[in-house]
Amino acid sequence: MRSWTMWLVLAVSGAFPVNADETSVMVLEGDLSAVYTNGEFVLHDPARVGGGAGAVMMVGAASSESGDRPNPAVPGELARVPVDADGRFRLEVAVDKPRSVFFHIENAVGPEGQRWAPVSGLRFILEPGELQLRMSSSSRFVVKGGYYNDAVYNAWRLSDKYMAADAEYQELKMPEEGASKEAEELRWDRMIQAQREVTRLEMEGTSRVARTHPDPLVRRIAIESAWLFGPWMLEALRGLAQLTPDDPWVVDRLAGAEAAEASWAQEQQLGVGDMSLDFTAETLGGESVQLEKVRADNRYVLLDFWASWCGSCRVEFPHMKEAYELFNDKGFEIVSFTIDDDREAWEEASADEDLPWIDVGMGQGDPAAAAYKVRGVPDSYLIDARTGEILATDLRRHHLRKKLEELFADVAGDSHVIDGAVTSAVTTGEVILTRSSSVSHHSCDWQKP
Repeated sequence: MRSWTMWLVLAVSGAFPVNADETSVMVLEGDLSAVYTNGEFVLHDPARVGGGAGAVMMVGAASSESGDRPNPAVPGELARVPVDADGRFRLEVAVDKPRSVFFHIENAVGPEGQRWAPVSGLRFILEPGELQLRMSSSSRFVVKGGYYNDAVYNAWRLSDKYMAADAEYQELKMPEEGASKEAEELRWDRMIQAQREVTRLEMEGTSRVARTHPDPLVRRIAIESAWLFGPWMLEALRGLAQLTPDDPWVVDRLAGAEAAEASWAQEQQLGVGDMSLDFTAETLGGESVQLEKVRADNRYVLLDFWASWCGSCRVEFPHMKEAYELFNDKGFEIVSFTIDDDREAWEEASADEDLPWIDVGMGQGDPAAAAYKVRGVPDSYLIDARTGEILATDLRRHHLRKKLEELFADVAGDSHVIDGAVTSAVTTGEVILTRSSSVSHHSCDWQKP
């Protein structure tokens, strides 16, 4: 079974209580010149969006007039100010209580006239005082001048260890011009390792603050702003409950975390060694597809959960197409299941991607997605079609091709070539698969979402 205890998304709702008598002002001066020289700096309160930590940022199309007035058409917006030609801005906003907020840059235009999409998830602490925000060329930023920003974020974000790990990750993100395919695959693997180390250090730093800081409010803000957590979250909430036993926010979140842990422990996702689960779903054309019947006609099946809005899913399609071209005629099939709830979005994405394999859906609440307990996408399972056993999960990019090369090499070792066809035999000696050794060709073009 795959363990999900280390990587869960925390969705903590609710804001700190408002006390008008304690309202003060934050003055934030920013320098975004490494990335932006125009656009608008927009400040959002996730609690007002209705989420909390891990809330999805909803960006409206309308914009307020110049100034620091919020736009009522954008849920949770606190303020927005223009970014000048030097990449600087100055914002003043009322602060009732220190709390986690996030920002994005809207309506920014690149040097060649291209409009840049807002980047979500840029968090810092809203607190009284004079603060400075500086952004690097990689869109990393630091907010200095505030007690809570220093305690919650900078205590670990400005450490030598974290900065070195992040610098390595940022460097590996950049492809090397003229590099061979093998070199690029190695770079990608190293990049993923570096990314995991950055994430580990982020979780380690946040958990340390949430569990050990002497200030209960710092602990609470650290918990509120966390987005990745493991068993430390319960420890942090229990410790905070001992310090502030009458705080209803802590009591409520502790009860929710304990209930969530019990629920997740009972609903582990399928993993390597588990048996795949059968389901029936429909294609866009209304054709009924049963996973068990797909297995009966193939040697290995990749079950891929995706969505039209998932950029990471669609980045994988060219690599899946490469594997499909190489191994489809040898007994490899793909079944993609979309968790889209919008049929039109599914139709458009499928047309854009020109998927050559079985494309079914739809919805996260569908019995297929529910059976595999899909909590996020992309999510995939490589299945031994003969036995139904799950051989691997989440094979990204070239790792899918390499795994199939390994598996089909093993099959070929126990096979006989007859008149140009590959005939594979199982232990019973029965011939179960006869396919032409030629490889079909399909488009590997990728349309960006």
